[in-house]
Amino acid sequence: MLFSPSVIAARKARVAKALRPLLKDSDVVIVHAGSPIQKPGGLDQTYPFLPHPSYFWLTGFRRPGGISVFTLSDGWIDFVQPVTREEKVWEGGGESYPGTDLKGFEAWLTGRSFTQRFILGQHPSSLDLAPEEDRAGLLEAFLGTRRVKDQAEVDLIEKLAAIANTGYRRIRESLRPGMTERDVQIEYESTVLRNGSEKLPYETIVGAGSNAAILHAIPTLRVIGDKDLVLIDAGADVQDYCVDVTRVFSAGGKFSDQQTALYQTVQRAQKKSIALCRPGVEWRDVHLASARTMAEGLKDLGLLRCSVEEALESEAIGIFFPHGVGHLVGLKVRDTGGPFNPHPKRYAGARLRVDLPLKEGYLVTVEPGLYFIDALLSDDETRSKFKDQIHWTEIEAWRGIGGVRLEDDILITESGHRNLTEII
Repeated sequence: MLFSPSVIAARKARVAKALRPLLKDSDVVIVHAGSPIQKPGGLDQTYPFLPHPSYFWLTGFRRPGGISVFTLSDGWIDFVQPVTREEKVWEGGGESYPGTDLKGFEAWLTGRSFTQRFILGQHPSSLDLAPEEDRAGLLEAFLGTRRVKDQAEVDLIEKLAAIANTGYRRIRESLRPGMTERDVQIEYESTVLRNGSEKLPYETIVGAGSNAAILHAIPTLRVIGDKDLVLIDAGADVQDYCVDVTRVFSAGGKFSDQQTALYQTVQRAQKKSIALCRPGVEWRDVHLASARTMAEGLKDLGLLRCSVEEALESEAIGIFFPHGVGHLVGLKVRDTGGPFNPHPKRYAGARLRVDLPLKEGYLVTVEPGLYFIDALLSDDETRSKFKDQIHWTEIEAWRGIGGVRLEDDILITESGHRNLTEII
């Protein structure tokens, strides 16, 4: 068990408090762990099982098939699949899980006169779910509670940051011209896996030179030149908890003046956005702070012909900063915690995954970036739309530089914020 029984009990109590005002005596909330998925043509092989994050957060169990239920009269009841003799032979272990045998779940359910079943988690597709409008408030109550990180989660994420730091330190020690992007990936991943990461939370991103402008750059056999910027977006993961971090290095050990100007512009944007992070601040304002700061930087560099305000209003800044400034993170790299943004709006050219006021306990990435993306800069429609906003002749001198993104994981605290990945 990654978390102590007292931590799990506290989580269940928090969720129960949020659910009680929304439920009737005849209602039941059912949270499913999910089941393994068989590999195509794999006979008895399945993909590694990942429990639904809501079930895992609620119970601490990573065992398939589990179901946790809540009623006003009984509180929480965990139905668990006992460990079989065959599992002990093939998989080892034999740890028992506290709870009621899963075989009794159907009898328990049918023996009650529930008028409404609120089914959450990784439920079987065959289940007849309550209408979405009936589930929305309850789902937000449940997942809104999970969105706030408890101290045990914060402690774990700081340990993960220390693990990720070993990988980034290894990159600083080993990076040199002549390596490939794949070499950098191997150095990072092997280091963090040796130091306690169970797996990688997402596919490691490594982009050298112009590849640094590819937002989700898959590491290739591209040889890194001595004048290349190298962007690495990589984390560490234990039982689906993770950190999500991006750093940028110079392969030759020193940035050119042009690279320095780009890096410092993004760094200023990140600092201004992080400084805004505190309870009550709208996330869109955190995003717009980065967009404005980077538009100011591009204006100073002679790449924008228009004012900073026009760059934001026309969405010209989105050609260079096409993504939101960040997202919720922690339990999985996209720790959404609920459908908080069902109708995303555009702000300065980007659709935001998060569009809500920050609260104490939220953990968010702050990751502004400036990129020279060939697919956008070579697009005739883009050039026509922003012919009066972007200085296209000046852009040519920047086309091969790639891009810079800086990313840290920021915990919202009562008085402001704390950077959980600043060690890196």
